[in-house]
Amino acid sequence: MTGRLITLEGLDGVGKSTQAALLRDYCEGRGWQPLLLREPGGTALGEELRRLLKSGQAHSHSAELLLFGAARAELLHELVRPALADGRCVILDRFSDSTLAYQGALNYFDEQALVAVARLAAGGLVPDLTLLLDLEESAALQRRSAANSAAAGSPEGLDAIEQRNLIYFQRVRQRYLALWQQEPQRIVKIDAGQDIDAMAQQIRAALEAKWPI
Repeated sequence: MTGRLITLEGLDGVGKSTQAALLRDYCEGRGWQPLLLREPGGTALGEELRRLLKSGQAHSHSAELLLFGAARAELLHELVRPALADGRCVILDRFSDSTLAYQGALNYFDEQALVAVARLAAGGLVPDLTLLLDLEESAALQRRSAANSAAAGSPEGLDAIEQRNLIYFQRVRQRYLALWQQEPQRIVKIDAGQDIDAMAQQIRAALEAKWPI
């Protein structure tokens, strides 16, 4: 594959969607023909699985893990791999690291089994660069709650995963940080406590370090 795969990771509320859109514009300016996608989603199957997962229809941890994996496998097959083969830059809002962090934080799966499922869903694909937007978990949840309440002028409430307790999200964040420590060549930690412009500048600097202008 000749394209570039850039992923954004972190807790809900850290600003991934905003930064992903800004990153798309930056990559467009570099002539990389960016394709911005989110997980789960992007395909008809993925969007339906997203709806089921967000509404809490997966009543077992194993079902949740496998539904996320199914959405990822479909997205890669339908959109990501063809774009990479065409030399495009694919920007993914979440990828395999989300599985290792979020499903791993459930403390339900054997680590080897969790990694195996994540690798199977990804089909061996590894991001060229991962941007970990890091923020203390209580601050991230406050941001997400405020964003949901303001959306469309009426409260939407937190989805099934966002309703988990603070201890769970502490574990999610710690697993993200552990991944960053294990793979510092691939994962760049971005301080999500900064303002939007400062975060975008730090992200651009990470890309320019990886792919100099």
